[in-house]
Amino acid sequence: MIIYYFNDFEVLGEAEIEQMLPCMPFQQQEAMAGTKLLSRRREIAVSYLMLAHAIGNDRAEIESDGLSIREFQLAGVPSDWQPTLNFTFGEHGKPYLSDREGVYFNISHCKEAIAVGVSDREIGIDIEGRRRYSGTLLQRVFADEEQESIRQNAEPEMEFARLWTRKEAFFKWTGTGILLDHIKSVEQDAEKAGCTITTQLVTPAGGGRPFFLSIAC
Repeated sequence: MIIYYFNDFEVLGEAEIEQMLPCMPFQQQEAMAGTKLLSRRREIAVSYLMLAHAIGNDRAEIESDGLSIREFQLAGVPSDWQPTLNFTFGEHGKPYLSDREGVYFNISHCKEAIAVGVSDREIGIDIEGRRRYSGTLLQRVFADEEQESIRQNAEPEMEFARLWTRKEAFFKWTGTGILLDHIKSVEQDAEKAGCTITTQLVTPAGGGRPFFLSIAC
């Protein structure tokens, strides 16, 4: 499987996003029309570019049992590039490619970066940078041993992010969305389901704040 991440947000402005619109499927165009926030419009556009690039160029990595994590390089919208990807959605809204049999993808974003994972099997990914939290939230979503791991860590906000991405990636793998009655038992639930969760700290090669990336597959 392959994961691309992107954090050079200033590269893509509103003019470039508008240039991309005619080349995007109607679902993305509808999503664009539904928001005026540049950050959200950029996320939709860049994640689509990343997904189309991976599918068009990285078939060997997609079908590999290994994990490849790469920084996505974008210098603007390719002038000769008109990808066509069609989407369908699962029962709980998880997106799939309707015309690419055996190819699965997942998208995540945070303040630090956007990430897209593509695999030949079901996949869920989540990214998160340093995250502030309250004691109430800590007790609500983490098991006792996880709470202790956060409290004892030299960088508790980063440990919070690491553990949170593992939960989010698993729920995105299942396609159900977050189930509060299972949120503390994710590690056990993943093991029972035969799902492996891998977590890495990513420091962008081109600069920028680090973030945790978790992949469930």
